[in-house]
Formats: sequence, structure tokens, C-alpha cells
Amino acid sequence: MITVKVRSIALIRALLGKEQVELSLPEGSTIQDVLDRLTEEGDPQLAAYLAEPKDKSAHAPLRIMVNGRDITVLKGRDTALADGDDILMFVPIAGG
Repeated sequence: MITVKVRSIALIRALLGKEQVELSLPEGSTIQDVLDRLTEEGDPQLAAYLAEPKDKSAHAPLRIMVNGRDITVLKGRDTALADGDDILMFVPIAGG
């Protein structure tokens, strides 16, 4: 088993109901496994934000970082996790 820390800010934190959770997962787990676990245990609205976008050309609102690196430069939702990894999830906002 591995343990990962999942941190969130803004909207995702509000939907999770807490800023940080620790998850125990089987060896070989991926970001998708984390998202599946959070979807099972979380607010139904959270599932909509964690779901994979149907239109791959659309800008996905959810951003996920593993140890400070965006998963888009790794293997996306198939990014393998290791014990102690730090995952940050958020929905970017813009304004001025």
C-alpha cells in the first residue's frame, strides 16, 4: 500500500469539505484511482469536476499537480503514484 496526500483549494476544497485528505491506495495506483476514490466518497457536484471531459479539445477546468508537476506533462490521469506523493487539485480562476 501507498499513502498519498491530496490537497485542494477554492471550489474543489469546498466540495471536498476539507483542504487535505490522505488516501491509502494499492501499489501501482494512478491519478485516476485517486479521482475514482474521491468521487465515490464525495459530494455529487465534485464528481462533475473530477470526471474526464467528454470533449478532449475543450480546456479541462480541473488542474492536477503531482509533486509540483502538472499531470499534462506526465502521463495525465494514468500518472503512476508513489508513497508520499503530494497531489494538488484546483479549478483555475481568472479575473481582473
